[in-house]
Amino acid sequence: MSNSKFDCVVIGAGLSGMSAAITVAQAGKKVLLLDQHNLPGGCASSFVRGRFEFDASLHEFCGLGKPGDWGLPGKIMMEDHGLDVNWLYIPELYRCVGTARSGRKFDTVLPTGEEELIEKMEELVPGSREPMKVFLSLAKECVEANDYFSANMSTVKKDGMLKTDSLYFMKNFSNFLKVAERPFNEVMRKIGMPEDAIDLLDVYWTYIGADYEKMSFVHQAWMVYMYTHYQPTINKENAHGLSMACVEKLRELGGELWLNTRALKVCADKEGNITGVLTDVGMVETNYVIANVNPEIAYNKLLDENVKVPVREFKRVNAEKHGIRFFNAYVACNKSVEELGIKDYTIFMPGSLDNAQNIKDSKSYEDNTHSVVVIYNVVNPDASPKGTCTMTFTICYTEDVWGDFTQREYVHKKQELFQKVMDNFEKDTGIIIHDCIEEIELASPWTFAHFLNTPEGTTYGYMVDDWDTMLSRLMAIRKDQPIKGFKTCGAAGARGDGYNMTYTNGWDMANIILEEMEGK
Repeated sequence: MSNSKFDCVVIGAGLSGMSAAITVAQAGKKVLLLDQHNLPGGCASSFVRGRFEFDASLHEFCGLGKPGDWGLPGKIMMEDHGLDVNWLYIPELYRCVGTARSGRKFDTVLPTGEEELIEKMEELVPGSREPMKVFLSLAKECVEANDYFSANMSTVKKDGMLKTDSLYFMKNFSNFLKVAERPFNEVMRKIGMPEDAIDLLDVYWTYIGADYEKMSFVHQAWMVYMYTHYQPTINKENAHGLSMACVEKLRELGGELWLNTRALKVCADKEGNITGVLTDVGMVETNYVIANVNPEIAYNKLLDENVKVPVREFKRVNAEKHGIRFFNAYVACNKSVEELGIKDYTIFMPGSLDNAQNIKDSKSYEDNTHSVVVIYNVVNPDASPKGTCTMTFTICYTEDVWGDFTQREYVHKKQELFQKVMDNFEKDTGIIIHDCIEEIELASPWTFAHFLNTPEGTTYGYMVDDWDTMLSRLMAIRKDQPIKGFKTCGAAGARGDGYNMTYTNGWDMANIILEEMEGK
């Protein structure tokens, strides 16, 4: 292995790394994908307890679409990369159980489809119809503007920022320019959206992990439109099946995957030119590396001293705030969804629908009652053995809530927290599960920290905020990757987190590294 030579080495076989490796291999390059674990996928993997298989993290995939109407992630995965994946489509956005700031209690299911969602919101909150039409029109324009950026990644100004056709942009995306950097809730109020309707849409904050009084309108609008128009989706073979489809495609293209292989150092000559990757099985020669690694880890631990990281990069990553972290309870019941009376795939149970209060509570162990429950068998009857079902309870944190617990407290706190969210679930839905649980596994942010090697266990990279938006990141996507021959990809990338975003970001970085290979 000491004499191995590759055109490009990709470190980390998460979805973003696999996307990058496939994209480079499709260009005819010799690619090596490394991962320190014994299976690929990162968060897109599964594990077995007893007779049950659990998804480590997948709730639902956003923006996939269908043949003839692919969203950008779907176009890349299914059309460009040609992955062999059996997708299942979820016929609703979510069920929401909670109390609005007005004091009104809701227990409702929001449908997919633009017209269906508009009519449902009007039924729930009279006066919502016209603002919802405006909102979805703006959201569609945000999606189209985002696609414009994606299609013009190679057009760059001297300062490294993306160059846009100003006249074309003004003609086609004038409303986008007005709302792009405005906070989501501010725009919703400007278009006359009733406060109860805002509360119902704001429950999605856990999928982004941001304060909607600060976060850019574009990010939430993009996500809501993509879910509404294309429907949420899951893979029939679980997240691990998606990862294996990527591996099969990479191997079909001639790429190599080395598991149980840890990248120790990205090496360079005295001029700072990348020369290879030192692994725990030897040196791999290459002049181009893409690392599916948090930039802080990459800059401080992965790159050797010959690689000069610009001071601006250290300032940038120090200024950015770590994204949300998760507590997950993976639960298997020895009763079917029919026996339990479960009809909904996703159930948001925030207690309060006040986004600002939920953000405040997410900084606390004691006060955080916002949970999201996904019951896989509602959409995929084969998710578990016949007569059973599997579900995941998720709680989000915006601060390092778990860092100060002792080892003894840690075990107790995990059990205590699950008891609390299970009690809330049974109380809010009337669905009783405590007497039929057969298997359970509890994972805290520190579980993810050990598995993913991310700061404080964040799976969401950097938090999108009022100054650090998806739009500003996309505009600076090259400027924020200044090291020749070395790029980072993944959850901390320009597009933010989520299976769809990380896969697309891997594609972004691969195309940038291919341009460098060609001397552009």
